[in-house]
Amino acid sequence: MKLRDPRRHQQGTTLVEVLVAAVIIGVGLLGIASLQVRSLQASTNAEARARATDLAWELADRIRANADADEYYLTDEALNNCDAYSTGVCSAIPGGEGVEESACSKIDIANEDKLSILCDPASGIRSVLADGTLEVTCADIDTTDGDDCSPGSQLTITIGWSVRDDIFGTGTDRVVMTVIPGDPR
Repeated sequence: MKLRDPRRHQQGTTLVEVLVAAVIIGVGLLGIASLQVRSLQASTNAEARARATDLAWELADRIRANADADEYYLTDEALNNCDAYSTGVCSAIPGGEGVEESACSKIDIANEDKLSILCDPASGIRSVLADGTLEVTCADIDTTDGDDCSPGSQLTITIGWSVRDDIFGTGTDRVVMTVIPGDPR
């Protein structure tokens, strides 16, 4: 009976082991790359949400500062056109240096505030959020008086934008904030 040499029987086993290890490492690296992409998307979506929240707070503060004009902050179709946007003197320094207080009505201030929040090329909704939209609506507490938004009614600020997700495709996200003009909260 002839004995086999055990070293001869092991030939080629290391090559198979190396190939299996390479496949396992490759699958692991693909998983890590996928996780990195999802993390980047989540970070981008979180940044958009933070910017939208900041802009909603800014508009809420402007509404509180011009509390008598709450009904003029309601949005309409005319707001969708940012082509004619220019920085106005009313939203920049109402009643301040070089601007007489009577030169800016509460309507002018409200319109410039909405346009500034939506259209400003450096920090407006349209420039910092993909397909950004602004909507301001009123839950009128007195529907018998004939105006769209009675004093003391709650305004709802909704800022929306597009988000991209590899799992769900393209969708929308939004921030909704309520404000009652004249209420210091």
